[in-house]
Amino acid sequence: MKRINRIIGFLFVALFVCSLNVMASGESTFVDDYRISSKENFEPSKTFQQSWEITYGESKRPVQVLLRETKKGEEYIIRTNYFEVKYVNTGKGFGARSMKTGEMLVPESLNAQVVNASQLHNQEIISMSRVEREKVLGLIAGFLPELVNEKYKNILN
Repeated sequence: MKRINRIIGFLFVALFVCSLNVMASGESTFVDDYRISSKENFEPSKTFQQSWEITYGESKRPVQVLLRETKKGEEYIIRTNYFEVKYVNTGKGFGARSMKTGEMLVPESLNAQVVNASQLHNQEIISMSRVEREKVLGLIAGFLPELVNEKYKNILN
């Protein structure tokens, strides 16, 4: 009887340790369904004319999207507490760009860790022509997760 209790105790401890390893590894699957909504309490200014939030899965940390109209077209500033990028929509096309250092609120070193530079380069041209405003947010929501390095995907959901 003592032997059976020891074996059961050992199995219980082994299972407990294994479950801690799985939780600590940070492995999680990315939920790619999203919801786009207008930002509540947003007041347009000279800098930003509109604002939305993109929420992936059941996240409590939505991604903020700010529209800035420029002479060349539109810039959609993507802002979280951990990274910032922008998508530009001009007569030359639609694509992702890095933010200028002076425009960023997130430290540049943190931004560089989270944003996948290779994917940012790949997304510089998503469309060769201007995209209708109604479709832009859907494109941003679909392409944005690819810009985030794998180990930081949990930022989005």
